[in-house]
Amino acid sequence: MPMTRLSVVGLLAALALPVAAQDDVIHLVNGTSVTGVRVTAFDVRNVKYTRGGATEQTPSDQVARLELKKFADVYRRGLKDPGLMLTVAREKLADKDVLLAQLGFVGAASQFFDADQPAEAVGALEEMQKAIPEAGAVPEVYRQKFEYYMGLGGKGLGNAAQVAKKYLADANQNAWPSGFMLEAEFFVALSDRKDAKDFQAKLKSVIGKASGTSPVVANRANIELAHSLRETKDADGAQRIYDEISKKEGVDGSSRAGAYLGTGKILLEKTAAGDKESFKKALLLFLRVRLETTDAWPSLQAEALYHAILAADKWRGPEYGLVMARCRRLLSEEFGESEWTEKAKR
Repeated sequence: MPMTRLSVVGLLAALALPVAAQDDVIHLVNGTSVTGVRVTAFDVRNVKYTRGGATEQTPSDQVARLELKKFADVYRRGLKDPGLMLTVAREKLADKDVLLAQLGFVGAASQFFDADQPAEAVGALEEMQKAIPEAGAVPEVYRQKFEYYMGLGGKGLGNAAQVAKKYLADANQNAWPSGFMLEAEFFVALSDRKDAKDFQAKLKSVIGKASGTSPVVANRANIELAHSLRETKDADGAQRIYDEISKKEGVDGSSRAGAYLGTGKILLEKTAAGDKESFKKALLLFLRVRLETTDAWPSLQAEALYHAILAADKWRGPEYGLVMARCRRLLSEEFGESEWTEKAKR
């Protein structure tokens, strides 16, 4: 199953957290950070900032997320209330504070999606894109929509494909940085995977282009390639990729979660009945997705919870029934529309 919700909202994942006094931080896709700066502008091509009296900029496709010192203060009323965050975003837009406005719109949308209010989420995203068409957060419009539709399983594939193709077309037409084009190409491949060989070829193409320049896209495409290899009975080839990603430093949460999930599935598939220790190992891997990769896409969290139920049922160790019940409850409460929640009810 494809991963969903890019870092839960890649640009906003850490904005609500306390940051170093008087500093903004720009986290880059290569795992490093630019610290001791004040971000002054963020558009689809560059993030601009001042440091030591000098003005500098970094291409927006190299930005994983921003931490702005003033975000938590400005949006304090809406950090846990998407409606209030949206209201403040509109206020900042009226004040012509485009930087904070765009982050508030996509932050509100992310919360709306998490609260199973997709119509409100899409409305917030489209309102932002219409008002600030060159915003640095514009790729989030496509990401959040795509990730939501993919999280619905088969019934969302058609809409996901439309979003992915629109993302790719807009990135090409507007000459956006290459990282966004690669991400869009990856999304297109994910939403059209009818033939395994063709799907794997498309992923290898994305990996070749993204390696060295877009590590997050490369890692996620590698995980999807491993999933496809596993599904076509090349468990050894899949495991090599899972091991490489899980051991690599600076890997994003969704890629690491995919590695844990894939390794757990291989254990479930090859373990003979009665091998309680292997089933326990699989269970722990699925639970690690929940506990250690909290910023992974929601569909990965839901898929891991579902497979934790299966693994616990095969393990039948102490309190396995309690583990199954808790996982079912979390699925129902947090991922009500997920296909994995529906499967857990059968």
